[in-house]
Amino acid sequence: MKMDNNVVLLSKLLDLTQTKNKVLANNIANANTPGFKKFDVTFHNELQKAVESKNIGKIKQLQEKIAISSEKSSRKDGNNVDLDKELVSFYRTSDRHNIYLEILSKKFKGMLAAINGR
Repeated sequence: MKMDNNVVLLSKLLDLTQTKNKVLANNIANANTPGFKKFDVTFHNELQKAVESKNIGKIKQLQEKIAISSEKSSRKDGNNVDLDKELVSFYRTSDRHNIYLEILSKKFKGMLAAINGR
């Protein structure tokens, strides 16, 4: 059975947003750790290219990049976590994750209804 391209894309978006929120949660947890350097997660540009290529294989193979942020610290202890920015990003990413999950859930409910002849 061939998987619907939208299901593949939504599944990948769920994976990517989950990883991003794990990294953000780690940054938030270390907001008061002297010398801690936050991590950034990037995948948007690669995702856009994969989607524009209309090649489902590229979407499946897409991997996020996790790297130490090059953002300079304005704090004396060297920590570069801006707690407010990280929290906003965490909640925004959580909202996106929940939207993708809801869309995927509705898609599967529609498939089940079609299978059951409703």
